[in-house]
Amino acid sequence: MLIYVLINVVIAVIGIIAVLYLLFRLFAWKQGDARFVIEARRRNPFELKKITQDTAVFETNVPFQNMGKQLGTIMDFYPRTLLPHEQYDKCVIHSQLANTAAERDDNYWESVIYYPGEGGTLRVTIALVSKNNTIREDLKTFPDMPIDLVYQVVSRSEWYIHKARITLKASEVQHALELN
Repeated sequence: MLIYVLINVVIAVIGIIAVLYLLFRLFAWKQGDARFVIEARRRNPFELKKITQDTAVFETNVPFQNMGKQLGTIMDFYPRTLLPHEQYDKCVIHSQLANTAAERDDNYWESVIYYPGEGGTLRVTIALVSKNNTIREDLKTFPDMPIDLVYQVVSRSEWYIHKARITLKASEVQHALELN
C-alpha cells in the first residue's frame, strides 16, 4: 500500500513539474524575443563613390530594425560577396560593412544593443580592383553579384547566425559608369 502512495506522489510531482514547465514556456513565448529584419528591398541603389584607373568603389545603405518584443544585441556583422572566378575573374573584390551610427574604417562591427522597434542603417562598400588596370573596360561585362549580409544575434533565446542577401546589379554598375 505504501508503494502505491509513493508512486502516486511521484506521479503528482512529475505532473506539477510538467504543468509548471508548460506555464513557463507559455510565459516565455508571450514575452517574445528580438527579431532583426534586414530590409534589403529598401536599400539605396549602389552608387559609384570613387573610380580610378584600377579601382571602382560602390556603396549602398541598407536599413535594419529589431521587429521583436525584446531587446537584442548584434554581436557581429559582415558582408560576404558571392562571385566565383568561373563567372567573372577580371577584378578582385573587397567588401566592407559599417554601422552608420558608429562609423569605423577597420571593417569591425562593434556590438550594439537594439531595443524593440529600434534599428539603424548599414553602409555596404564594395571595391572592385582590376587585375589589368583597366577598370572601366573590365566592368563592361560585370554580372549581378549577390552579397550576403551575415550577422550574429544574442537575445533571450540562444545566439544565432542569420543572413540577408542584397545584389550589386550589373545595371547599377553600368548606370554608375555612364554618369561618371
